[in-house]
Amino acid sequence: MEKIINRTELLMKLKVSDVMNKDVITVDFDDLVAKAARLMMEHRLHSLLVLKYGKPAYMISAYDVLKLSYEDTFNQSNYDMLKTPIEELVKGQKLVSVTTDTPLLDALTTLVEYNIHSVPVIDDNVVMGILTLMDLARWYKSTHE
Repeated sequence: MEKIINRTELLMKLKVSDVMNKDVITVDFDDLVAKAARLMMEHRLHSLLVLKYGKPAYMISAYDVLKLSYEDTFNQSNYDMLKTPIEELVKGQKLVSVTTDTPLLDALTTLVEYNIHSVPVIDDNVVMGILTLMDLARWYKSTHE
């Protein structure tokens, strides 16, 4: 029982910076969806941060790519989804982010509320890292062995 209490106390003290991944793979807003899809497959990612003029602007998810490819299947024109600029796919999307000093439990709440697999970690418009469900799973596994 004491072990559980200690882990719970630790969880209450942790900040996003304690668990986040500092290696962030990004794409540019004017890159093609094909590039995003390739990077997601190569790096086994559920989403990528999209930069616009060097600043974080959107997230593109595997679901976004899948949805576009599904719509393309039923499209009668010669539209090629892989040649679609990323911004066309995510335009109007609100970027959800957390900061390095966000309590880890608050970040987890953000992931659940927005039904997302990852959230960029941004301090003063500078990308510091990314927090993913896998980062949380790795932390959980390391503290429960």
